[in-house]
Amino acid sequence: MSETTLVEQNPAAPSEQLTPQKLRSLRVLWPAEVDRICAQETTAPFLVEGFLQEKSIAIVGGDSTIGKSPLICQLALCVAAGVPFLGMRTNQARVLYYDLENSLQDCKAMRDALVQFLGLSGAPDDFLLVNEPVDPERRIAEVRPRLVVIDSLRSFRPDVTEKNSVAGTWLRTIRQLSRDYGCAFLFIHHLRKPGESSLYRNLNEDTRVTNWLLEMEGPRALVNQSDVRVAVAEGDGNPAALRLKWSRRVHGDSPLVLLERVFDGIGEPAGYRPLVGAAMLNPKHRDALAKLPDPPIEFSFGEAKAALGEADNRTGEFLKACKQHGVVEKPGRGRYRKLTPAAGGQDTHLPQQPTTGNTGECPE
Repeated sequence: MSETTLVEQNPAAPSEQLTPQKLRSLRVLWPAEVDRICAQETTAPFLVEGFLQEKSIAIVGGDSTIGKSPLICQLALCVAAGVPFLGMRTNQARVLYYDLENSLQDCKAMRDALVQFLGLSGAPDDFLLVNEPVDPERRIAEVRPRLVVIDSLRSFRPDVTEKNSVAGTWLRTIRQLSRDYGCAFLFIHHLRKPGESSLYRNLNEDTRVTNWLLEMEGPRALVNQSDVRVAVAEGDGNPAALRLKWSRRVHGDSPLVLLERVFDGIGEPAGYRPLVGAAMLNPKHRDALAKLPDPPIEFSFGEAKAALGEADNRTGEFLKACKQHGVVEKPGRGRYRKLTPAAGGQDTHLPQQPTTGNTGECPE
């Protein structure tokens, strides 16, 4: 039923046609309109490829002091500069960064360390900072960012972390701002105190992100009404400093990503890079990968399924993990190819002689 052929009549009033204009006024969607909207959303450009789309709402949950702020500040700087974030391509865009947790001096120190880590000549002009939680719509309307980062949600709007009804109403307002001004929002939020709940505290390969975020402080609406949910947990430090996993609406969970912390030449913490390679795969995935042909020979989904010996959904998870860990690429639809270690997924914007670890002082 297209917009031009929508002429079905209301049985209660045979002479009244249901026109697209009437249905729009009632906020009722007909099939062609659903297809149009979904096609637009599906093809919406990414700010960070495979991670964060334009005009989306994302929430990042994790314990205090583990390093969420430097990680998300790194994301923001990568978007503002148009350089890869953890090996994922970005589309350069203006960023409005609300740092409500750190002093201006600490924020500058974190920014400068990350700028050096990323190999930039200086802080990007499109990385704009706000350090007070006032009148966001006016700033967005005037500055026109494509990404708004708020660190932290509790400091920005403490009331929305208390009740579902308040959070739901506020998120609808954020959604409208996103549509009106064409920007994505990313909120950093804290988990509850460890003693209050511990059902899903351990973030591992089998953990569902939405379950893990049950540990997050505040109402469930913060998770249910966001498009991208990001779990950040502390690693074991040998060598992973952080464990990262995200879930995109419709697309489901990413593989578990392990991140190491890179330190500068004088031992100060800088940025993060992903630990990549076949060693990051679980034993079953490593065995399946070894059975597949070496480059430049390509292989199909069916061949990957045969090598793994599992159902389609498990094969999809296997290939997703291989791509995430930089050992497989997808050169075309239904085609896959192993990557050599030198080609696999490392962020090229790194210091010349980094040392790694997960300790050291840096703004949270």
